[in-house]
Amino acid sequence: MQKKKVLVYGSLESLHNFFSDKISCDYEVVAALSDEPEKISFTRNGEPLEIFAPQNLPNFIYELVDGIIFTNFAEKKDVIKNFLAKKFSPQKIILWNAQKGWGTLNLHNKDGTQIVYFCGLEFHIRNENDLKFFYETFSRLQNQRKLKNLNPKLYPAFLEKNFQQITGKPLDFKNLQTFTEKLQWIKVFDATPLKSRLADKYLVRSWVAEKIGEEYLIPLLGVWDNFDDIDFDALPNQFVLKCNHGSAMNIICRDKKTFDKQRAREKINAWLAFDFATLSTELHYTRINRKIIAEKFMVNGDNTDLTDYKFVCFNGKAPYCKATTERSTFIRCTYFDMNWQYTNFSRNDYPMSDHPERISKPKNFELMKKLAAKLSEGFAHVRVDFYEIQGKVYFGEMTFTPGAGNFCYKSAGTDEFLGNLLKLPELTLPPKLFNSVDYRVRQKFLT
Repeated sequence: MQKKKVLVYGSLESLHNFFSDKISCDYEVVAALSDEPEKISFTRNGEPLEIFAPQNLPNFIYELVDGIIFTNFAEKKDVIKNFLAKKFSPQKIILWNAQKGWGTLNLHNKDGTQIVYFCGLEFHIRNENDLKFFYETFSRLQNQRKLKNLNPKLYPAFLEKNFQQITGKPLDFKNLQTFTEKLQWIKVFDATPLKSRLADKYLVRSWVAEKIGEEYLIPLLGVWDNFDDIDFDALPNQFVLKCNHGSAMNIICRDKKTFDKQRAREKINAWLAFDFATLSTELHYTRINRKIIAEKFMVNGDNTDLTDYKFVCFNGKAPYCKATTERSTFIRCTYFDMNWQYTNFSRNDYPMSDHPERISKPKNFELMKKLAAKLSEGFAHVRVDFYEIQGKVYFGEMTFTPGAGNFCYKSAGTDEFLGNLLKLPELTLPPKLFNSVDYRVRQKFLT
């Protein structure tokens, strides 16, 4: 996903505040604008930043950029109204100030539908689910800004506070004992570039093909940087769209005739705008170059739900397999040992099946065990997921920090037991949640 090209509009103080915000590094700044350019002069990363008056920019510049960021937007209401009156696309208006962070622009469609513009994204609010998704995106992007501005030295303290709030248990980075505690350490101090590649749902495919063979991959139908680049006519009637840089960012199309492309566009664009690493400080996700992929829609006979076989691996060995069932109703996660005997492991967020004895052992269980061992070699911990469809094994994904470690086990002793199996690797320096790119005025757009 390419960075958006933007103009930044404001006073000396508000421009300074914006460029001091690490979130500014997420954009390619074409030019800075002010109503009083002769009074404004400052440097950015040691380089002079030239300020232009809006009236000095030709109109075609506004068509070339992806948006205008209005800093201190409360003081720019009249300017914003003027842009809208000139038929400037409201989706290109991005509101920011130092106190509130991102702001929203609320309009109404001719049919009365509420439209909210936020961070260059467009949301049509038609029902409670649409409103819920908007608020989720709003919260995520505001939180993303806070974490990008957090000193990396404070990541452990941030996680200790967050872990206490979520689980009700203290976290001491100097005395890590349980599985969920050690996952907090891994999120920051074992976020290696290889993990970033393998958490990438697109790049992991080539690695899996090298390790175990491409015959275990679900067929790929396409990959794109932008939603509007997708040629839906070229896709089959059924398919799955995914973003490659995180979890729970999937859209299933079961029939193109009834597929809501507008809603899909809104969701995928919102997902692409979000650095998944900032959701729970899983730092290996921050390096992923965000893309959209389409995969073949997989079905297993008459079964409406695919069982997901998730192998919990430690240093190339998988003592347990978590079977995820009943996705269309209420997800259940049941742990089995390598002899397919179910255990009493149970989490607070995903309870085990009420009838674990009815979950059949996959026919290719022995093959799955070998493949999981092969893919997990060299990693202190990774969860390797497979499906069994029409008698054949397919790779799902690799997850290095399941649930971000932000959950509790209801079964006594499980967290401690799994914690003993997880031996922490050598510490690596964490990646930063922002790019330290030197942004300068892009003169090529102004000549």
